[in-house]
Amino acid sequence: MRTEPRPALSPAVKAVAWTASVFFALLLFAVAWVWCGMSYEEQFSEQSKAVSAGSTMEGWGFAVGLVPVLVFHALVAIGAFFAVHDGGRRGVLASLALAVVLVIAVSLPGFVAVQLLYGGTMFAPPVYVP
Repeated sequence: MRTEPRPALSPAVKAVAWTASVFFALLLFAVAWVWCGMSYEEQFSEQSKAVSAGSTMEGWGFAVGLVPVLVFHALVAIGAFFAVHDGGRRGVLASLALAVVLVIAVSLPGFVAVQLLYGGTMFAPPVYVP
């Protein structure tokens, strides 16, 4: 059984699809970076109480905040690779490079915004001045 190839999408449909994808990616990466910042803030604010209770919060921000963000980056990079590979018409290395550039481009604004939100110290505990 032979099937006919599907007609190509119009440039307008492609433009709307890519614009919506970038918008939602920017939004989701911003939420992911805020999640990461909140988990580090939780770690730093609860560490003193945890130590006095005989426990620790060390590694909480990494395990609950940074690891999910990195996994999200990897999943989006894989999806972007398949989206830009374009059925094999673009080479593997070119597709991989373009996917990495796309992930960096949509992740960086969220990371910068969270760094500004936390005063550039998202990964470092705030200095306590009594």
